[in-house]
Amino acid sequence: MKIETQEYKNWSLQEDENNILWLGLNVANVEVNVLSFSVLQELEDIIEKIKADPRYCGIVFISNKASDFIAGADIKEITAITDVNDAIFHMRKTQTLFSQIEALPMPVVAAIDGFCLGGGTELALACHYRLASDERYTKIGLPEVKIGIHPGFGGSVRALRLLGVMQGMAFVLEGRNLDARQAKQLGLVDDVMPLRELRRAAIYTIQNKPKVKKSGLLHQIIDIHFVRNIVGALFKKKLSAKVKIEHYPAPYAVIDNWINVGSLEERAFATEAESVGYLLSTPTCRNLLRVFSLEGKLKAMGKASEFKVRHIHIVGAGVMGGDIAAWCAVHGLRVTLQDPSSKALGSAAARTYELAKKRLKQKHLIQAAMDRLYPDPTGQGIAQAEIILEAAVENLALKQDIFKQIEAKARPDALFATNTSSLPLADIASVLTQPQRLVGLHFFNPVAYMPLVEVVKGKHNDKTITAYAASFVKQIKKLPLLVEDAPGFLVNQIIGGYFAEGFKALCAGETMQDIDAAGRRLGMPMGPLELADQVGLDVCLAVSEHLLAGVADAAQTVLRDKVNQGKLGRKTQQGFYEYAKGKPIRVKFSSDQQKVIALERQLFLGMLNRALLCLDESIVNTVDLVDAGVIFGIGFPPFQGGILQYARTMNKQNLVQELAEYRQMSIQEIEATSAWKQLW
Repeated sequence: MKIETQEYKNWSLQEDENNILWLGLNVANVEVNVLSFSVLQELEDIIEKIKADPRYCGIVFISNKASDFIAGADIKEITAITDVNDAIFHMRKTQTLFSQIEALPMPVVAAIDGFCLGGGTELALACHYRLASDERYTKIGLPEVKIGIHPGFGGSVRALRLLGVMQGMAFVLEGRNLDARQAKQLGLVDDVMPLRELRRAAIYTIQNKPKVKKSGLLHQIIDIHFVRNIVGALFKKKLSAKVKIEHYPAPYAVIDNWINVGSLEERAFATEAESVGYLLSTPTCRNLLRVFSLEGKLKAMGKASEFKVRHIHIVGAGVMGGDIAAWCAVHGLRVTLQDPSSKALGSAAARTYELAKKRLKQKHLIQAAMDRLYPDPTGQGIAQAEIILEAAVENLALKQDIFKQIEAKARPDALFATNTSSLPLADIASVLTQPQRLVGLHFFNPVAYMPLVEVVKGKHNDKTITAYAASFVKQIKKLPLLVEDAPGFLVNQIIGGYFAEGFKALCAGETMQDIDAAGRRLGMPMGPLELADQVGLDVCLAVSEHLLAGVADAAQTVLRDKVNQGKLGRKTQQGFYEYAKGKPIRVKFSSDQQKVIALERQLFLGMLNRALLCLDESIVNTVDLVDAGVIFGIGFPPFQGGILQYARTMNKQNLVQELAEYRQMSIQEIEATSAWKQLW
């Protein structure tokens, strides 16, 4: 019985002269391969026919899409499952299919080129062998914990069986995507080779049947019940230092599943499926799935244009300019970096090397990134660059002077951009003969860790220019968010509310420790005072007219006094805190929990108020985009789903009363605003 290719919408089947069956996946009408219900149904039919046909000597899973193996399950379909039992049924059905693949009598190889994530990795783990191309875009991982669940197609069980408990548990809990060489070092893949050799290696593997890798005796010992209790407690202790169970229950569920049933018995699969079914119904999962969707919306903003940049010129080699230059060089762009200070240029080059070393790993790739960065004290690169980005200090006259010089030298089709965090775009562009060429590209500090870039649309811009800018942001693997030109734009307006309430509380006599503890209790990565130190107190002061509107003069006086003393925050090792090796020195302090809870509410209301005002002022026009901005721009806790999504979980009447008191308005006036109507 021959399996006909035309029978299947998503799978192509090709039998070669060696009686090897190549199963190629190319999911119809989507950019990347996902394991949708229909894809899995077709695969189930194919496996049944393979089981009935003894002539195949091997099976190879490949992708017929470029740079993509299988990106995971279909998130839209998974999100649509609202019944716990339906979710468990889907997990168990897919587990059964993957177990049938694992049980096939002939060798089964996953030939991985491109993204192999989530369900794709779970399918690969069910294969007998895994081979991977050494292309940079090849990534292998189980990132499910980042969306509030854990592997449900057998991945958390098979990862432990293959890698052993210690390495396997770390792989699942961290949710980290590995490149091919890292995956081989871990033992996740059997071999790594150039893409041109992948097909040959798959044939060799099937014909020679090397010994299938499995975890050894140590894994069997650790998997004994009383040992699991001890080791599991250690896993939980280590995990609790990073995340709280009430915020992120999924990784704790992985540990509990293993403690309860281990990984060697077949009932481990049923436990895994039941756990995922429960987790899908939790608020954390629903919020994290929403965040995943928001990320997709931002990526879509970068697809409106095919504009591609080969050369960027950056003016200003300070912390922001130097770090933007480093990021662009690491992501394949030729970068000319202009600054009159050789010390600043040298520091930027050193940071580029550190970033390249961390991101690219391999020596030749690191060297290539360094070769793409050109110190350019006199601005010779302006004439060749497709985009010229200014990243000087927040001084309007200085920025205007820079852009007059840029316009005189730049090619006629070059895009101009400013990294200003607060100055109106129209004011900067007023000195240009072609002001429509200037957009805002507001990066966030630290550049290497904050994924968002605000693409600021001025009154002089048309959609083509902002589409070019958003395309560039997507090209360098950042998330573009289109915002209207307004003081502080979106994200800085909202974080301004956070800072403002923190400074107010400090002037009212609250302790730094309580104030920052309140911010962390809210779920923010840093309290407002520590975050101000991170941003730089000089920067906070420079934009205080916009970020700290309505704050008592005493609070701005505190900032000004710190700056006059040269205490600028982390970069000078002194600010609100003193620093050692870049980390704040915290004195031992017994917090007043009732005060911390009250301060948490104060910080939240400050941010919520600004978020609603931004919505009312149409800086962005949807609740989703506000939440995307605070999550990807300032690290608002993803498990809350965003500042406005978090507000939706609260008692509506109590919240409007608090907000009315905060704004000194009537409840009716609050409820009449367009933002409040959108929120509810």
